[in-house]
Amino acid sequence: MDQKALYEVVRKCGAKVILFSDHPDFFSSWSIRVLKNGKNYLIENDGRDGWMFFYIELGEGRLQEKERLISQSLSESEILCQCEAWLSGLS
Repeated sequence: MDQKALYEVVRKCGAKVILFSDHPDFFSSWSIRVLKNGKNYLIENDGRDGWMFFYIELGEGRLQEKERLISQSLSESEILCQCEAWLSGLS
């Protein structure tokens, strides 16, 4: 994942990056934790199984899945658009 492009999407949506983790050796898997409106969110791309997940953090180490989609056929720009859609939809 192009970290600079992903950070730009996060900034554009009014969120702040807390942690980005890229694992290109593991089927191009990556995750990004962001803060928006006082809440923490996690977007995780599991390149091995071809899924992308969107979570809200409920408390220390507890996540609630909000949405998922099959990402194996998505281009990087389509993945960035999906991240933008998820983050833009947060109030």
